[in-house]
Formats: sequence, structure tokens, C-alpha cells
Amino acid sequence: MTELVGKKVMVTGGAGFIGFHLSKALSSLTDNLTIYDNLSTGKMENVTDVPKAKFVKGDILDLDTLFSQEKIDLVYHLAAQVVVPYSMENPMADFDTNAKGTLCVLEKARKDDAKVVFASSAAVYGNPSVFPTPESYGFHPFSCYGLSKVVGEEYCQVYREQYGLDVVITRFANVYGSRCHGVIHDLLNKLAKNSAKLEIIGTGQQCRDFVHVSDVVDALIKVGTMSSVDGKVYNLGFGKTTSILELSKMMLTILNLQDKTVVTTTNVSWPGDVTKIWFDITNAKKELNWQPKVSLEDNIKEIITERKIVK
Repeated sequence: MTELVGKKVMVTGGAGFIGFHLSKALSSLTDNLTIYDNLSTGKMENVTDVPKAKFVKGDILDLDTLFSQEKIDLVYHLAAQVVVPYSMENPMADFDTNAKGTLCVLEKARKDDAKVVFASSAAVYGNPSVFPTPESYGFHPFSCYGLSKVVGEEYCQVYREQYGLDVVITRFANVYGSRCHGVIHDLLNKLAKNSAKLEIIGTGQQCRDFVHVSDVVDALIKVGTMSSVDGKVYNLGFGKTTSILELSKMMLTILNLQDKTVVTTTNVSWPGDVTKIWFDITNAKKELNWQPKVSLEDNIKEIITERKIVK
């Protein structure tokens, strides 16, 4: 993407899972990349594995540190508190990071006249009644996390309308891939320890739209370099929904454990847990010329091969 040559780019939360993959891709497109992360959940390993990037250990709530950074042209704002149960137990801390923190990043962008790509979430939809769910469905947050993301989105739109800031909002479904610690890796870790029994937290009927991190990064780079997407909101998912029980059966079949492993569920969901996520990704396909490429089953096979989980 020649559009990024010479541009000064910052990734907040760049030491995290998605931030690492995005920063790695960006580092081949620009020589002026800054990873800004407080390392509360991000890992230094993710920073050192992007050697071309400048690293700043800083909190997005620390305006002195944030504003002292050199002028930027584009900021990908990924830094966030993303654990739904934590948000329900600690709503004020969640608000500070996700809502106030986004406001701080927007102020940095306003100061520098920088473009902002904001990472939002399926949680803004809550428990939708329309599937697949389009961006136009509206806000119906079911958790404090979802509500804090709504506030972040609204601040982005106000800054665009009132200050002329160039802003794009991306709503993530369930992003997975290497260096991720989500349900896929949780289930595989359980099977690696004990292949005779697999316990699923919740009912197992909860459904998710799983999208690979490489596909998400591809879309993020597109929106960061396109001038025609200012003010737009895009769902980034695979456009398919899979229940956790279906996911577990897929894993057991790949591992040839379908007749050897007993699957159980706790039948107790956590506060703020949603029933189904299934994105309508029509707008991203049409307007970004984007298409998710990595299938869930193929990637799970790769992970199992890489981790050498017993078959």
C-alpha cells in the first residue's frame, strides 16, 4: 500500500493480539510506525517481534505521554479492556479505559489532524434479533463493555462532525489466530491436558462469528489507506455463525476424538454474555473490496498441527 509510505502511523494496544498482527503488517508498509501500549495485557514479545517499530510504554489515559509523541498521520486505536465479565464487575475501570481512553486518543488525533481507525465490537449490538446483523441495526448493548464501546463510537462520530476529523469505525466479531487466548485455544488446552473430557463454559449453544486475524488486518489496512470511507462503520466477521458445541465437535473430529471424549457444559453463562453473533458483512465486501479468506476448520487444523496435539 503505497499510500502509507512516509506516513507516521501509531497503533494503540499494538502489543496485544490483534495489535501485534496489525503492527507486523504495517511495518512493511511504513518506516514510521509507533506501538503505544501500557503492557497491562499486551506482551513485550509482541513488540520485539516487530523490530522496525518504535515502542512507547504508555497509557492512553496519560495525556502528557500521549501528547508528547511526535505528530502522527494515522492512528489505529485498538487499546481497550475487552473482558466482558470484568466490565460487569468493574464498570468504572472499563469506562475509563474504553470510553475516556478513546476520548484521549481522539484529542491526540485532533491535535495532529490525524485519521482515526477505531476498533469497536459486536458487543454494541447486544443480543440482536436480526441475523445476519447489519451495521444499521443500531446500539443495544447488553454489557458494560458493549456500552463503553458505544460511547467510544459516539465520540468518534462527534469528533468527525464537529472537528472535521477523518474517522472510520470497525466492529469486530470473534477474532482468532496465533497468539490469541480465546475459546478456541481454551478448548484445545483442555483437550491437551485431558482428552477424555471437555467442559464448555455456558450452555454451549452460544454462537459466534469467527474471523481470522489475517482477514481483519487486511480490512484494517484497507480502511486506513482509503479516502472514501470517512465516517463509515464496517462489520468485520466471516459472515457465518458457529455454536461452541459445533466448534467443539469440529475439533474432536479433526483430532479423531469424537467417540472418545465426553463433552459437558456448565449451563451457566456469565453476566453480559450474548446468545448469538452473526455479522452481515455486505458493506465491507462491496465498499472495501474485502473478502475473508481463512475458514475456521482449516485454521483449527493448522493450529492442531503446529501445537502437535495428540490425535
